[in-house]
Amino acid sequence: MKLHTESLIVSLLIIAAGIGALELGFSSAIFEILSGVFASNFLKLGDLRWIDFLSNVGLLGLMFFAGLETDPELMKRNFFKSIFIGFSSFFFPLVSIFYVSHHILNYSFEASLLIGIALSTTSLALVYPLLKEKGLLKHTTGQVLLSAAMVVDISSMMALSFLFEGINIYNILFSIALILLLLRLPKWGERLFKRYEGNQIEFKTRFILLVLVSLGFLSETVHINEAVLAFTTGIFFAELFRKDHVIEKKIKAIIFGFLAPFFFFKAGYSVKLSVINLKVIFLSLFLGSVAFITKYVGTVYATANLFRGTVYKLAGLFFNMRLTFGIVASLFGLKSGLIDEETYVSLLLIIVATSLISSVISHRLPHEVEEDILEDIFKI
Repeated sequence: MKLHTESLIVSLLIIAAGIGALELGFSSAIFEILSGVFASNFLKLGDLRWIDFLSNVGLLGLMFFAGLETDPELMKRNFFKSIFIGFSSFFFPLVSIFYVSHHILNYSFEASLLIGIALSTTSLALVYPLLKEKGLLKHTTGQVLLSAAMVVDISSMMALSFLFEGINIYNILFSIALILLLLRLPKWGERLFKRYEGNQIEFKTRFILLVLVSLGFLSETVHINEAVLAFTTGIFFAELFRKDHVIEKKIKAIIFGFLAPFFFFKAGYSVKLSVINLKVIFLSLFLGSVAFITKYVGTVYATANLFRGTVYKLAGLFFNMRLTFGIVASLFGLKSGLIDEETYVSLLLIIVATSLISSVISHRLPHEVEEDILEDIFKI
């Protein structure tokens, strides 16, 4: 099929996915993955290699914005509560899933660890709007939960990077140099922005996109997972974006409106329904149940000690939404040969299903948590 025809079909599917998400009130990422699955299995579109670059930049953009959402001051004020909730929500399912994968399902140590990381993540990009929808971000409660979601994200990324990318003296020195560069880069960018302010070439937008594209090259050089690198870069650029909301809106429109959908579409396009057999169904149901229950229990255990009522029930559901980085970890496992295609499909089905189930249940809970519940929310 010709490139023009393929690009038109993919674009129409992505737009249809966005419309479906808006109409049904679910994450567009879920529908974009499903549209990729549909295209892969029912349309003859070829390998779509031209999407690889767009999907990779979309991934970097998603992680970059997750880093932008990180507020160091907020994390510092609620450090112990965020750490307690985040670690409980990440490590309890990680250990449980690793044990089940290694000792019951007989996966290798590395594969079991990869599966554990992929199914223990939390999508900060999904938690943020849901906390806002429930009215929790207006209160300390929502800020603590958002910080805890950041802790889960950071734990997932660091675990994937350092356990599978490897560490040596060269990497450490290069990482230190990179951190020093990132410390200065926003300042250099700000000076360039002032110098070329008021022009028609959208220099600020070009500069940020150049930084994102460069992260792929830097990732290969320093052997740090590119998602981790993009997340860290976002943290360094957070202050610059707070000073200029216009550039934030422009970059956000490009990433979420154009590039990120290709990442989710590509993830779904990697799924071949012909692979689904009794093993895939069994893995999806068994590991999916373990992942959902242990994630819910780990999160509720921690939040029930701090909050009461609807809040900790919502937290258990919100933290079960593991889309973005769960997909990143699964793709990493497939490309590196740690897991086979059947396991990859199972992980993707679990990630989408648990996110969808959590979204459906959370919609049935109160649309906005009442303020009188939040006034006396902390027990300590």
